[in-house]
Amino acid sequence: MEYRIEHLDFELRIVGKRKSVKTSKAFKEVPTLWDNAKKDGFMEALIHMAWENPKCTLESLLGICGKEATMKDEQFDYFMGVRYEGEAPDDMETLVIPPSLWAVFPNAVDAWKRLYSEFLLISGYELADLPCIECYYDLKHKPRNELWVPIIPK
Repeated sequence: MEYRIEHLDFELRIVGKRKSVKTSKAFKEVPTLWDNAKKDGFMEALIHMAWENPKCTLESLLGICGKEATMKDEQFDYFMGVRYEGEAPDDMETLVIPPSLWAVFPNAVDAWKRLYSEFLLISGYELADLPCIECYYDLKHKPRNELWVPIIPK
């Protein structure tokens, strides 16, 4: 399973909006949320807010999944946003994630399917009590998307 380890030694400040998603239908509901965000102009607003001085490769449209990496509940909050250092607009909120260690996988959908059945069994890491982050890059970027999983050594 292809991945890399990233240590972010700073807080991630992410500005956006929160939506509720059924865990069992996440692979269908999350793409629909992004399609709707594109249609109603929210995605364009996020792109215009995107941070201009990147500290790491986690720069693009972000989907923050729940409150912690272990998805046990029937429903979770999916936070759609971007890294942003300014004040959140009135119709958005700010989510802050502390400095942490991450396993980063190309192709978020495939990574989600293999995270629990492969990576956690053989990697020497376990999940940290932080949300996973889906990172969606522009059309020219390879890979097109990544899954950032918060981890700690076993």
